[in-house]
Amino acid sequence: MISYRDLIALDIPVLVGLEKEIFPESPWSAAQFREELSGVPLTRKYIVAIEEKEIVGYGGIALAGDVADIHTLTVIPTHRRQGIASHMLHELESWGHLQKKVTAFMLEMREGNVEAQPLYEKHGYSIVSRRNNYYAHGIHALIMRKEVGA
Repeated sequence: MISYRDLIALDIPVLVGLEKEIFPESPWSAAQFREELSGVPLTRKYIVAIEEKEIVGYGGIALAGDVADIHTLTVIPTHRRQGIASHMLHELESWGHLQKKVTAFMLEMREGNVEAQPLYEKHGYSIVSRRNNYYAHGIHALIMRKEVGA
């Protein structure tokens, strides 16, 4: 059974290890995670998905005025297609819209990520632009946006 909770500083070493496995060309560092956590709870929210005391997914969001940016949403390969990412995305969006009153959400997604793009489109995101070499040379990002109103 999957449970969800807020990310804590003690989770950072595990997340850094997962980042290196899942995103070897551009993993987040411990310093980046610590910086993100410094904005919790006023301008950021980070959550983890846990199964039997093991982190199997994580996600985070940051406010930028009346728009929120999904900074990360990741599920380990063995746990994909089980609704974990959808649950975390919904929780992050609820925090942004209901608690922080944002009117839109943005995110960057690796171009060609055939698992993530349908998930985001199902949740109402549309591609608005592309950033060349965003993650690394030859690894481009699609910028997606979802309007939610006031």
